[in-house]
Amino acid sequence: MGAYLTDLIETKRRHPGPGMLSALAPAMTPADLEATAVLLLVAGHETTVNAITNTTLTLLRHPDVLERFQKDPDLAVPLIEEVLRYEPPVQFVPWTTALADIDVAGTTIPEGSPVWLMLAAANRDPRRFKDPDRFDPDRRDNEHLGFYTGIHYCFGAPLARIELHVAVPELFRRVRFSRLLEDPPPYRANAVLRGPRHLPVAIEGFTA
Repeated sequence: MGAYLTDLIETKRRHPGPGMLSALAPAMTPADLEATAVLLLVAGHETTVNAITNTTLTLLRHPDVLERFQKDPDLAVPLIEEVLRYEPPVQFVPWTTALADIDVAGTTIPEGSPVWLMLAAANRDPRRFKDPDRFDPDRRDNEHLGFYTGIHYCFGAPLARIELHVAVPELFRRVRFSRLLEDPPPYRANAVLRGPRHLPVAIEGFTA
């Protein structure tokens, strides 16, 4: 990805055109522009793609919920929040560092130690969520960590929610899915970002 973006950024500098990279190029160094492009690609595209695919997969695995959703589009809000808990596109955060000694359950994490925060595991903590391995769009008090938390809460969470609330209802309004053709589907080879590489499905038809 790095070599491709480097070449693309250099091309945009030499031959500006419409688009974000051309607009940002005069104000940023090549290194900063490349870092920004990677951030936007991963955080602004990859995670949303995985969230939409994870929602599709989860609904096809739960036909009773899918039937409810098709009859009641307003179910989209709690349904999407439950998918973000149940099958979040970001599984864990591996780049955190302890800024001081931290005591957790009788163990001290020394200052300066790398810490991996297992967000998906926390989303299924039975001490926080009743019956956590069950997909339940009627779940109450669903304060999941699908977008992290605190000062590191996802900057793009509002936009991601808008994208999901537009894409998911429209997808299931337009496409009449029949069944999954492969379950589980092939997943991306990435431990942090979770989502199928492909989602083979049978489709009965489309609506206008």
